[in-house]
Amino acid sequence: MGATLYLVEIQSWDWPLHVGVRPRSASAERDPDGDLMCVETIVIDGLVLAPEEHQSKLIHLRLSPLPREVILGDRAQPDVGRLYKDPAEREGLGFYATLFLPADTLQRAVFCLGLLWRRIHMWVDDSTEPGTVTDYGFSVDAEVKP
Repeated sequence: MGATLYLVEIQSWDWPLHVGVRPRSASAERDPDGDLMCVETIVIDGLVLAPEEHQSKLIHLRLSPLPREVILGDRAQPDVGRLYKDPAEREGLGFYATLFLPADTLQRAVFCLGLLWRRIHMWVDDSTEPGTVTDYGFSVDAEVKP
């Protein structure tokens, strides 16, 4: 199994909050707080710097905070996200990615996005479609090596 490193320059990001009423079909357990659903997904728009064949393509990423046990789960092949190439629903967009962020790191991630981080590094399994993201990280800066 080979993996390709995608280096993304962060162009813009947001941390929208969605509050809504949970559909009755979503959960069998009912409690007073169970009817309210809050979603704090971080959305990032970026520019692919590497690999070279995808350089300058636009990418939209969603970082979804989840409990660590949900990210690891009982799945046969654990991963930390997915990379979709040429999403049909978004004209002009080269990639769309969903990344799972441990919920206990959400506040630090938002803080660092605002002050420090300028690049995202994603390692994507070459043998899967959509691409399985096996690792990802952030940095202040990174050079694209030929």
